[in-house]
Amino acid sequence: MHLDRRSLLTATTAGLGLALAGCRATPPRRIVTGRLRYAAIGTGGMGLADLQHVASHPEVDVVALCDVDETLLSAAAELFPGAATYRDWRELYGHEAARLDAVSVSTPDHMHAAICAPALAAGLHVYCQKPLTRTVAEARALHRLARLGGSATQMGIQNHSNANLAAARALFLQRRIGAVHEVHVWTDRPAGWWPQGVERPAGEDPVPDTLDWDLWLGVAPARPYKEGLYHPFAWRGREDFGTGAQGDMGCHLMDPAVWFLELGDPLRLRSDGPPPNGETFPEWSRVHYEFPPNRFTTRGPLHLTWHDGGRKPPVDLCERLGTTREELPGNACLFVGTEGALLANPYDAPRLLPGERFADVEVPPREDVDHWHQWVDACRGLGEPSAAFPYAAALTETVLLGNVALRFPHETLEWDADRMRFPRRPEADVHLAGATREGWEAV
Repeated sequence: MHLDRRSLLTATTAGLGLALAGCRATPPRRIVTGRLRYAAIGTGGMGLADLQHVASHPEVDVVALCDVDETLLSAAAELFPGAATYRDWRELYGHEAARLDAVSVSTPDHMHAAICAPALAAGLHVYCQKPLTRTVAEARALHRLARLGGSATQMGIQNHSNANLAAARALFLQRRIGAVHEVHVWTDRPAGWWPQGVERPAGEDPVPDTLDWDLWLGVAPARPYKEGLYHPFAWRGREDFGTGAQGDMGCHLMDPAVWFLELGDPLRLRSDGPPPNGETFPEWSRVHYEFPPNRFTTRGPLHLTWHDGGRKPPVDLCERLGTTREELPGNACLFVGTEGALLANPYDAPRLLPGERFADVEVPPREDVDHWHQWVDACRGLGEPSAAFPYAAALTETVLLGNVALRFPHETLEWDADRMRFPRRPEADVHLAGATREGWEAV
């Protein structure tokens, strides 16, 4: 049941296809005809939210729970007393394989691929938190595994299914803003949410009896435990475990751009912000992408700029659109076209800019779709998930390429998506995949 992760990623990076160690490609999607037998891996934070949302579906039975933190695991077990409990996800897979249909994976980013890959290879249906993976190579690997096995998959970008983005897309498809030539995406993260731009802490604290630190580290390089600086949430800005502000919020906020514009792979990208310091991502970043034109864009390359750390679109652009930076929300995606602009985010109703030009345009009414229940229904052969791994992997890859660009500030990187390499900057290729801790190569 276990995959050789190193061989898997090597094969993906080399473009030679998918290497499976001891696993056969599964048949077309296995439709669950009875109740969905489900296990949650990761039961704190979004893990608990995912668990509760999935379990609220009337056709789901929670058969197992897993978390490296006994406190979080016990709290979840109180809510689902009939479920078996595990600290190690590998033991869960080994013991529960015969009575398991589906899993959710809601762990720190660095463990997503390691836990999802054997589940997909075994034909299980998989829901995974965003970003889908920590590295581009892992995203490619899960993409190929998902296509091989035919599992029902969903990435945890629940905003993809909400009414505000559905209304924004309906407005976009009315083509009121003309052909799009520029997109800006921004977030207020990381400030006030998790630390970035900081060095590795010195010293070591005793590991709580309730936490299995070795399991928490998993495939990541070993390091001493420090109270409150990694687990349960401060890991997000650290390069060994998370993907920073862009990896976290990019999957939510770049989603409308990739989705509405049907973007493919970027042609090139450039970072104008500070580089990571080897431990954490920088306090802020700005990454410029160029995408090939398509039916929604002007003839030249589409320019997309990612801003984080509280940065927003340029002042002169805001003035042309009849707004100000201060009036813009803290997290959003702005489409700039030949006839106007569309401001979209998951938290507010969409707006067309300048407001006076579109004063008579009504926002199409839409309703939320339950992102978790949509996945459960897909497991049971009822419809398709909207953020399945093929789409999720492509979105994640685009987002994570920005983190590679951060390491080469003020330098344009040409991207060869087919060969998964930077042909003019081979030194950047090493950042497409991560190292695996000794003893964790076969997971």
